[in-house]
Amino acid sequence: GDHPLIVQFAAKEAQVLCDAARIICPFADGIDLNCGCPQRWAISEGYGACLINKPELVKDMVRHVRNQIDNPKFSVSIKIRIHEDLKRTVDLCQKAEAAGVSWITVHGRSIEERHQPVHYDAIKIIKQSMSIPIVANGDIKSLKDAENVHHLTEADGIMVARGLLANPAMFAGYEETPFQCIQDWVDIALEHGTPFTCFHHHLMYMMERITSKQEKKVFNVLSSTSAVLDYLNDHYGL
Repeated sequence: GDHPLIVQFAAKEAQVLCDAARIICPFADGIDLNCGCPQRWAISEGYGACLINKPELVKDMVRHVRNQIDNPKFSVSIKIRIHEDLKRTVDLCQKAEAAGVSWITVHGRSIEERHQPVHYDAIKIIKQSMSIPIVANGDIKSLKDAENVHHLTEADGIMVARGLLANPAMFAGYEETPFQCIQDWVDIALEHGTPFTCFHHHLMYMMERITSKQEKKVFNVLSSTSAVLDYLNDHYGL
């Protein structure tokens, strides 16, 4: 009942992406092709951000999915990083648009950039060059940040990654993760048998802003679900 649900894939072959899209089509509302991951292992294998240098391949992958998925409402989107020469990024986006891409998410950094300031001006130029929706991404850590980036870029939407890991209730206007959100995550994880590493890791993110340095030292080294539940009960009554 949680819609729309978009599934992101890393892929480098059109038919492989199509096969994956067919599998998840009955259960999701669309797929997103990752053309933005800058990790070296991904790039060396031909996945992620290296695809921004292969516009014809991206175009081919989008077109294949469009042609092989019967549902016209099924979205096909891509997430990219930018080139230093922005004309190349605009060309990539226009090729993807011609192939039938639904929208494009733009992380406003190049492959080499990690913690440098995000080029929101570049996202605005891309937005002005396209007729499909453009989603802005990069260094958005609060609802106010999201509103500012929307104003700066004129983008049609905002994508947040690390900011939502730290505060899943950000878009509801909370400055830090409310305890109810933590309780909801605990309930969901226990109901679905979420592996401990994932369960614990998300809680570490969510509690980052509401715990002291000393509390983090204790909580972050807990090694079992029961230990985490005891800690949350003892310290927060959850």
